[in-house]
Amino acid sequence: MTTAKRPGHPDERYVDLDGVRVHYVTGHGPADGPRFVLVHGLGGSWANWADVMPLLAQRGRVVALDLGGHGLTQATPAQSTVPANLTLLQRFVHSTSPDRPVVVIGNSMGGLLAAQLAALDTRAVAGAVLIDPAIPPTPSARPHPMVVAGFGISSLPFVGPRVLAGQSKRVALEEQVDFTMRLVTSNFDRISPELRRLHLDDTLERRQTIQNADAQYLAATKSVLRQLFRRGRFTRTMYRILQPVLLLHGAQDRLVHVKTARALAAAHPQWTYVEGADKGHTPMLDYPEWVAEEVLDWVDAHPTTGLHGAVSAGA
Repeated sequence: MTTAKRPGHPDERYVDLDGVRVHYVTGHGPADGPRFVLVHGLGGSWANWADVMPLLAQRGRVVALDLGGHGLTQATPAQSTVPANLTLLQRFVHSTSPDRPVVVIGNSMGGLLAAQLAALDTRAVAGAVLIDPAIPPTPSARPHPMVVAGFGISSLPFVGPRVLAGQSKRVALEEQVDFTMRLVTSNFDRISPELRRLHLDDTLERRQTIQNADAQYLAATKSVLRQLFRRGRFTRTMYRILQPVLLLHGAQDRLVHVKTARALAAAHPQWTYVEGADKGHTPMLDYPEWVAEEVLDWVDAHPTTGLHGAVSAGA
């Protein structure tokens, strides 16, 4: 495990897991508090959590990783798929918190991975927070048409790579980042200038240092779509989760329709469901305080489940 720091960044580290050099950052908090592992979505990075991390770190240790094929984690396209990242995430949790289960918090694709890890490894996960997770759509609850078109084009052989390559040449990086942020948030103006700059810097660094970045992204995109077409497998995975679950979803989400979240919550009445009437797909960007408050309130509401940290987890 190696440590590196860049100006304006929290503690940065790398850990080698099965041939993948995983980049992650840490937020130091009370050692006896809960341990939070933050998992970003498709096309994102640890930077999605930058404004949430210090709020959660007031209560416990926080780590946010770059998944395979994202951020500064170098991976092959085959190592960028959802199944490969589930294995990576499990290895990462065991590596960074070998003595205590964690609260895994995921957004979008990261929410799907958080749910899968909770179902797979009950010893490593004390509880899961699913923030606008990737959920199979229904005919009456589809994503925004623009989102459907974008994912459809990206999944086409030969066409997807050409579109991404052409976009990189035609559209300035700042415009691309702003377009994505506007798509996934409900209030772009609430995003802090520092967070926007961090995303610009990290996106630029990925382009300059990571080889085959577009191929990795396309492999991840296709893998997510395959996961969402397997509704039966998704349903069985959700029912295998035994730990406490907090499901947060924005009513203004353009990527994952809120009706799918309501149906998922109705199928699991033992979960805690909180809906943000004015929130979008990634409320960590424009409403970080809301995300942190809901997570910490949920932790406080489960004093005997292991969510609180060393004492209740038996460590």
